[in-house]
Amino acid sequence: MYYWNKENFEGLLDLARELGETPALAGLARYCVLREQGLRKQALRRLSEFLVQASTWALESARRHVLRILAADARTREVHQFMTHPLLTELIYLVLERWRLEQPTAIEPLRWLGLLRLDASALEEALELDPSDVPVRGRLINMALRDADYSTHHLSESILLLTVEETRASIAAARALIASAPDARAFDYLAAEADEYASLVHDWEAYIQARAGTFPEWCAQRGRRYAWPTIIYYDAPRLAEG
Repeated sequence: MYYWNKENFEGLLDLARELGETPALAGLARYCVLREQGLRKQALRRLSEFLVQASTWALESARRHVLRILAADARTREVHQFMTHPLLTELIYLVLERWRLEQPTAIEPLRWLGLLRLDASALEEALELDPSDVPVRGRLINMALRDADYSTHHLSESILLLTVEETRASIAAARALIASAPDARAFDYLAAEADEYASLVHDWEAYIQARAGTFPEWCAQRGRRYAWPTIIYYDAPRLAEG
């Protein structure tokens, strides 16, 4: 049963053990065990029962338990069968949104909503409150680099998808977040990624001044070596002609 999904199944058992240490989360732990066993229908039934039980939690208990669930999930990134839509919408988002409404300056609901929803404004607010938050800063850096990646991932076909200015702005935003980190060394791998995109854009600007061949050919002639992505296009199926 494990084959390629081994890390997911093992992670579910790790989650079950950790969550099972809290009596109120025993139902969620049982859900993880059932999913690991491949019993999807029974697992979802147990999850539904857990969510009904969770809806009766007192405010402070709900906040504490939700933070425990989120922390456990963050430690088991390989699991993709845990953070289900019902768990998010019927418990986690409800608790975090209410918490944020009642305590607008509380960092926990702000940072978790930002991380879960890729909400840049929430993440930026959370980072202002705690500049040492590595996951929040890392997510914002990745979001900036994602735009640079989108812009440059067709350069192997001599196409820049955004303008040079827009692409450079994304790279600059990522670099600024790295430079302002209390310990920038934690983001060395992202700094290297930003440097790669900056080099690509620099070479692209030189290339378009006097195009000669494709952009990859131009780079190769000048010893500029990049790992070009493989791009696959899928043709829409053709209808049979009558």
